[in-house]
Amino acid sequence: MSYCNVILRGAVKQTDVLYTYKIPETLEGKVVPGCLCSVPFGKGNRLKTALVTEVTAECSSNYKVKEVSGLVSDLPVVTEDQLAILDKVASRYNCTRGEAAELMIPSCVETHKNKSVAFVEIADKDEAESVLREGSLRSSAHINILEYLLENGPSDRKEVLYGCRASASQLKAVIDKGLVRSYKTRAEDSEVTSEFEFEDVPDRGFTEEHDLNTDQQNAVKKIMEGDKAVYLLYGITGSGKTEVYLNCARQTIENGGSVLYMVPEISLTPQSINWIRGRLGDSVAVLHSRLTDNQRYVQWDRIRRGIARIVVAPRSGVFAPIPNLKLIVIDEEHDGSYRSETHPRYSAKEIARMRSSITGAKIILGSATPSIESFYAATHDVYEMVELKTRARKQARLPETVPVDMKEQIKLGSGEMLSVPLRQAISVALSEHKQIMLFLNRRGYSRTLVCSDCGTAATCINCSVAMTLHNNKRTGKQNLVCHYCGYTIPADTAECTSCGGIHFTRAGFGTQQLEELIRKLYPTEKVLRMDQDTTMSPKAYRDIIDSFAAGEASFLIGTQMIAKGHDFPNVTVVGILGADLMLASSSYRASERAFQLITQAAGRAGRADAPGKVFVQSYRPDLPLFRYALTQDYEAFYKAEIEYREKLLLPPFKAIGELILSDENEEDLIVKANELKVYLKDFLSYQDEKHGFELFGPMPDVIYELRGKYRMDFVIKATTKSALNAIYKKITTDFDYNRYQISFNNDPEN
Repeated sequence: MSYCNVILRGAVKQTDVLYTYKIPETLEGKVVPGCLCSVPFGKGNRLKTALVTEVTAECSSNYKVKEVSGLVSDLPVVTEDQLAILDKVASRYNCTRGEAAELMIPSCVETHKNKSVAFVEIADKDEAESVLREGSLRSSAHINILEYLLENGPSDRKEVLYGCRASASQLKAVIDKGLVRSYKTRAEDSEVTSEFEFEDVPDRGFTEEHDLNTDQQNAVKKIMEGDKAVYLLYGITGSGKTEVYLNCARQTIENGGSVLYMVPEISLTPQSINWIRGRLGDSVAVLHSRLTDNQRYVQWDRIRRGIARIVVAPRSGVFAPIPNLKLIVIDEEHDGSYRSETHPRYSAKEIARMRSSITGAKIILGSATPSIESFYAATHDVYEMVELKTRARKQARLPETVPVDMKEQIKLGSGEMLSVPLRQAISVALSEHKQIMLFLNRRGYSRTLVCSDCGTAATCINCSVAMTLHNNKRTGKQNLVCHYCGYTIPADTAECTSCGGIHFTRAGFGTQQLEELIRKLYPTEKVLRMDQDTTMSPKAYRDIIDSFAAGEASFLIGTQMIAKGHDFPNVTVVGILGADLMLASSSYRASERAFQLITQAAGRAGRADAPGKVFVQSYRPDLPLFRYALTQDYEAFYKAEIEYREKLLLPPFKAIGELILSDENEEDLIVKANELKVYLKDFLSYQDEKHGFELFGPMPDVIYELRGKYRMDFVIKATTKSALNAIYKKITTDFDYNRYQISFNNDPEN
């Protein structure tokens, strides 16, 4: 007789313990560690899904032992190394083991046998169009859902939710209004796999073999023959980091290993797939959040069975069940999207290191602008530094950089968007049939509206933030939209929350207004815009990139989506607009993020034979930060930044944690915040001094009111993240979440 210990998938704190079950004779030898099974749970013997952690010959339980009901999948769903880090993940991110298991086992594993797919469609086209014209909806998510379905027709429910950045409850609200209906249809096997019947690799050099230059050859050799676990591949934009990734990946595959190739967000995946597939063959699996459950299962199962040797994925791919994992590539390692913004707030880079410590996989962190923590680790012999000092194309040179003082330009009558030098460079580029990229990290039409009577910005009724002005393409009018909760009103109905005034003026500009100006100034040129508003549909991103890469448009305007990882050899002019906006943040990382974005955006110019020019428009062009970014002098920036952080004991010199206490009642929040302050002060006062605890707060959150809840923050510093985790664990034990809504975050952005 055999027994198994299991963890309930998605277990809450009260049920996050090991449960013992008897293995029936029919499942002997099939129930093994790492497999997913169904077990009867509780007095009602309700079937639950559980992960098997151990199989034993003896039973240590003092209770009556029930039998395993059956297997959910015929093969293990997690690898041995994943099982080994389960407890570490739960401890590090203050979650249950069941929640950690949920990160590793996608829901499609349970649901894939049901080939029905949920679809949604417009219930009445005329009514939907009428509602949009009238502007009666107050949620941007509801508006986006209707616009999406009117444009794309009946669509997969999951695709709609992802494309519209909407929640299931928001979709349900539109269904309840009678504007949208939901139905299920059977997905045939051909439909399940059609998304990944890859089209021919575009003829853009993806299949072309490139001779490695000396720096690249040395980098590959150093990584593949070195004995370090983590390598920081540090090279200027255009230095050929991708070639190093691909050559290391090829050697890993030839030696029998598998490769995880991570990109910072789904927007980079199409190009990454083309590079990898064009050079390394078809054994590629792709995981990302836009897949339907059936599509995701097909890819996940190919990975689990070892059919796919290369996995391309954003953050969540770090939990893929990859057998014999021997290389992990993390491209643009500095990118903030590698950290989850929802519970559990895990870091993909940390999970990669956990897996590497067990599998022996080498990790390549690649960036032209590494995170301060990574560069510090590489200069203190924790990581191995690998440098690429020149651009890979012999003819390519770093672009000429031009700082532009917008104070002077406005005096000259250029307006606040396009300076005279940038306009002149655009005219020259167009005459030479070259392309232009304009980077503005603010979507919408204008930053906000400001009351003409008292100067107060138009503010959301649910959040203490200014609303952004957007064009309504259906009505030709404009809406005010809160980018945090989605609350939307027609701009002409706005009332000042301070004085009740109804007269407003526009403040600032966004990508929509920039696009409008470019079309007006250059009416014969095709203009593409890429931001969150233009990339809701499944193929919108790829269509925009492919169109621009094919030379079908002269201008590409966009937010940070256009700044990362793209290679457009025909781009000779890059304009970086509103550079000061990137510094308008309370985060201690604001300078680092601004430097990275400007450097990445500037790196899009002059990547081929033709020299490039980059114009950085700001009201403070003399700031050292801009000088460092314009010359791509990362090391000078790092030196200044690391001195600042050392003085204030910021990461990497100390770990920082944030506690956010929220409540719908402001007075109750203040009382509870003071209670928590007394508790924390008392608890920290008798901790060992070696932990170096420092407490700050309570203080109002940067966004004091969010989605109808008021928020107060505490910031705690400590010598290690483990010490912070111990504090979090103690708080969750001593405070009832139903009364004290507390969230925790290691390495907060602020």
